[in-house]
Amino acid sequence: MFNIILYIMATCPVRFEFYCGEEELKYIHTIPRSLVAAGGQAAQHVEYSDLFVRVLEPIMKEHDAACVAASNTLCENCGSPRTTALQSPMSWLHKVDDPFVAVWVNPVCGKGKCEIQIRQEVQDMMSELVGEGSGRGGSEPRASVEVIRCKVCGKTDAIKRCGRCRVVGYCGKEHQKADWEGHKKICVAKRGSSC
Repeated sequence: MFNIILYIMATCPVRFEFYCGEEELKYIHTIPRSLVAAGGQAAQHVEYSDLFVRVLEPIMKEHDAACVAASNTLCENCGSPRTTALQSPMSWLHKVDDPFVAVWVNPVCGKGKCEIQIRQEVQDMMSELVGEGSGRGGSEPRASVEVIRCKVCGKTDAIKRCGRCRVVGYCGKEHQKADWEGHKKICVAKRGSSC
């Protein structure tokens, strides 16, 4: 326990950029230095992912109202009135000289299918950005991968994505089966998928 406390105590300021369509909101938050100093490869470790999620969730929640206010009033997918805004973080904490977290804010109407389709588009965009970042002669580490929690229990360890929508994750078959009745109603095959 003492090691965990020491692990979290060393902190550094990090820029958070919330991209809300036409508007960009910028904030500085102090986060554990271990998230920055660990490098891009550390994102593959469960402890890193758990800490990343625990640190980012309250920051994103703190700015949720501002993000909703700054985003479009219509759902980005279907054009219905927006009920909330999805926040999708992407870590650039591997850039030790200028660490930051980019958060894409997308207005959504509250329909599950719209949320899944928007998340799929954001995942595709993030994959393209990661691919571009790794193409600079191999000198820069790749950005961290998206951290997905089990939809049932919230774990981040050994998560498998839904094979159809590729957005929702589960820690095992039991939780996938437990959630299937609700998830199947909104599950949308990813574009270009053979499912």
